[in-house]
Amino acid sequence: MALLEKFNTPEHIVLHSFKVWEVARVVAEGLLRNDHLLRMELLRASCLLHDIAKYPCIVERRGYHDVVGGEMLVDAGLPEIARIVDQHVILRSHAEDMVREEHVLFYADKRVVHDRLVTLDERFEYLANTYGKTQALLDRLNEMRENTFQLERRIFRLLDFDPEDLAELIATPEPP
Repeated sequence: MALLEKFNTPEHIVLHSFKVWEVARVVAEGLLRNDHLLRMELLRASCLLHDIAKYPCIVERRGYHDVVGGEMLVDAGLPEIARIVDQHVILRSHAEDMVREEHVLFYADKRVVHDRLVTLDERFEYLANTYGKTQALLDRLNEMRENTFQLERRIFRLLDFDPEDLAELIATPEPP
């Protein structure tokens, strides 16, 4: 929270980040129940900080917020979190063998518009309407959409619930 405050992160971005954490927590807890190891504190910090550079990038009109966020977190002495945050827009680490924290953050972020849980179809429709200004951008979004659906299938093969169950599971409070 101190880092979010330090960089004047607007409340709507903080609320988005908390919703992403709620989605990621449910997915990660399911993975842990099925003997798939993840570092929850690393995932939580990455979810809460994944958009730390969004506002500075908009205000200063510089760079991509995922890359700049990663750089900011390296500068803050948090290289493991930076590695994950740097991949929340374009996933470079694939989940064929193992689902890692970056996969869960990437997926959870794609299930949230503002501070609302949505389907992947709804999220990509929002992205196309917001960022799809050219055919090249629409093509990139379509490729990301297909890759995200593949990732969803890989993740949920390891879980004992379906993507459609997330809304009900998120409504369950986080354990103390």
